[in-house]
Amino acid sequence: MGEKKVGIVAECVCDLPKNILHEYNIDIVCHLIETDSGVFTDTEEITAENILQYMVEIGGKSHSAAPLPETYEAAFRKKLAVYDEVILVSISSGISLSCENARKAVAAMGNEGKRVHVFDSRHLSTGLGHMVIKAAQLAKAGFAADKIIAELEDMRERVSTSFITENADFLWRNGLVPDSVRRLCSAFSIHPVLEMRNGSIVLKGIEIGNYNISALRYIRKTLKNPKKIDTKRVFITYAGCSVKTVNMMKREVEGCCAFDEIFVTKASATISSNCGPNTFGVLFVKSKGVSL
Repeated sequence: MGEKKVGIVAECVCDLPKNILHEYNIDIVCHLIETDSGVFTDTEEITAENILQYMVEIGGKSHSAAPLPETYEAAFRKKLAVYDEVILVSISSGISLSCENARKAVAAMGNEGKRVHVFDSRHLSTGLGHMVIKAAQLAKAGFAADKIIAELEDMRERVSTSFITENADFLWRNGLVPDSVRRLCSAFSIHPVLEMRNGSIVLKGIEIGNYNISALRYIRKTLKNPKKIDTKRVFITYAGCSVKTVNMMKREVEGCCAFDEIFVTKASATISSNCGPNTFGVLFVKSKGVSL
C-alpha cells in the first residue's frame, strides 16, 4: 500500500445508489441528454422517468452525450484540492466519448494533470458500478493509484454486464441495431439480450414469447453457474419496469444464487434513453480464474 491519498471520480452512468457514493466519497460527473426541447444534465435536470415519458408518450427524440472536457476538468480540480491523486473510472470508450473528453481535460491541466488517471472500464451501468466500488474500497484502504488501476484491470475481464430489452425499438432509434432487426423483434415477440464484450455492446442472444417468462429465463441463464460467481454483490438495474416486475426479478435472482447483497437500482436517464422501458440487467463479477 502507498502513502498517497487517492480520490475516486465516476460518472452518473455507473447507476450506483446515493448511499454508496456518499459512503466512499465518490464524486459524480453527469452526462448530457439532448432533446428537441434542449440539452439537460442527467440526474440533475432530467431523470429516467422524464426521458422515457418524453420518448414514449410524446414520441420525442433524444441523444445522450458525454460530459464536456471542461466539466471533467472542474471535477478533477475539485478532487485534487483534497486528494494527492485522482482516478476516473469511466464508461467504456467503445460506446462513449467520455474517456476521450476526460483525457482532453487532463491534457489541459498541465502538471496538475499528471495526478489524474483515466481508467476505461469497458463497461456501463452497474457493471461499471462494480468497478467504481472496488476502486473506492482500495483507495479507502490506502492503496496507491497504480495498485488500484492494476486491480481494476484484472477485475475488468470478470465483470458480467448484460441486459434484456422488451423490444428493439429504442436500440434502433439510437443506432445500436438496424431497422430490419427492430421489425423482426416486433413481429415475432423477440426480446434481445445484449452484453458488453471487449468494450462494445453485442447481441448475446434472444428470448422469444411472453416478456415476463423471457425475463425469468434470462435470469436463470445468466446465473446458471453460481459456483463461478463472486457472490458478494449483485445489481439488478432497470429502466421503466413496474414494481411487480422488479419484485419478480429480485425473487428469481435470490432463488438462483445466494448473494450477500442484492442492490436494486434505477438506470440513469442516459442508459434508459438508449435501451427503453422494460429493460433490466443482472450485473455481477465472476470469481477469479473464471473467464467470461
